[in-house]
Amino acid sequence: MNEKRIRKFTPLKSRRDLVSITGDRGAPLALVSWGSVAGVALEAAELARREGIRLKVLIPRLLYPVSEEIYEDFFASVRAGLVIEQSHQGQLYRLIRMYVDVPRGVQPLARSGSNPITPVDVLDRVRRMAGTLQRYTVPESEPVLG
Repeated sequence: MNEKRIRKFTPLKSRRDLVSITGDRGAPLALVSWGSVAGVALEAAELARREGIRLKVLIPRLLYPVSEEIYEDFFASVRAGLVIEQSHQGQLYRLIRMYVDVPRGVQPLARSGSNPITPVDVLDRVRRMAGTLQRYTVPESEPVLG
């Protein structure tokens, strides 16, 4: 009976209708969020885009089973980002890392308690990440010495 129940999870992994992805498909910055702070992530992303920062957002509607292929495709262009959650331990960040090779520059932004994460909190972190990426990116017209 357990095997029968577990088999029901498999088709859920490839259902793209269980995730929402917005933004620039090839963006080097990403936000992942869910639940009550998903709106915060979307608002912060919109503010960042208005400042010319290229990023994308993934919001899962189903946390488990982890859609490995969808996350891997999403993270393919990503060099930095945040997994935003209103929780103490950052459970979504840990869950994703159990199944997906998350880029090194993706960090958790987890907070619990009565002080909610705000779009400005997220935007401040995104600005710093964008600045860091810009400093370490070699312009295409400039030759790389090796």
